[in-house]
Amino acid sequence: MVSVNSFLKEPGGSFVPVGQARFRIPDPDYIEGALELEVGGVPLISVADWDYVDQLWSYLINVMEEYSQSGVASTRFPDQPTKLTLSKQGNNYLLVRVDSGEKSRSSAVEEGEFFGALCESGDLFFRSMARMVPEAEDYYVSERERLRRLRDARR
Repeated sequence: MVSVNSFLKEPGGSFVPVGQARFRIPDPDYIEGALELEVGGVPLISVADWDYVDQLWSYLINVMEEYSQSGVASTRFPDQPTKLTLSKQGNNYLLVRVDSGEKSRSSAVEEGEFFGALCESGDLFFRSMARMVPEAEDYYVSERERLRRLRDARR
């Protein structure tokens, strides 16, 4: 089981699911928000790991593309030392590992399930962002296209 949710940080500091956000983004170049990623019942990323969420989503797409090519990939969060690593674990499984300071969390999952959940959640995120930040719509459309290619390559 993979659960992925995206949140935007309101100007008041609370986190709102991206699909429910109805406020103006204060700085479209630095969109604060968070992801919640749970794999196999293990919470790997939470709102406590908030960062520049649009950049983080793009980094996740990069990691998924690199993993698809080599079977291992990693990235750091945009503005903190948290590191996410994907590594192949036998036939059709991958290990998702998140290192944050002295804490390390990991869980294994079937590749198709992981990619499917991230592609679906990422598509929702970028569709919502195109609505909220119309001046960056072309960028969000291109990121959705990258997700579509990843999803199609896994079928």
